[in-house]
Amino acid sequence: MATDRTQRQIDRLLDAAEEAFAETDWDRVRDTAGQALLLDPENQDAINFLGAAERALGRVVESPGTSETRSPRPQEALQPTSFANGRYQVKKFLGE
Repeated sequence: MATDRTQRQIDRLLDAAEEAFAETDWDRVRDTAGQALLLDPENQDAINFLGAAERALGRVVESPGTSETRSPRPQEALQPTSFANGRYQVKKFLGE
């Protein structure tokens, strides 16, 4: 069970994901939902937001009754697409 402090962070992240969802900012939805899942891997709201973002970004994610899935390469999944609450977008990485 999450402490009050951790739960406040999860709630803040989910509020940010909900706001980004309303603005159809799918990268930010994915990033904030992913951060919430780092704190609570079984949070159903974060799982739903992440799934919606992945579908909107054109990736097929596993769902009940679906045998075929296509996920991003592991390296791609770890690279951020934005930071500072979506204020900055990552265009490319230096030194790669």
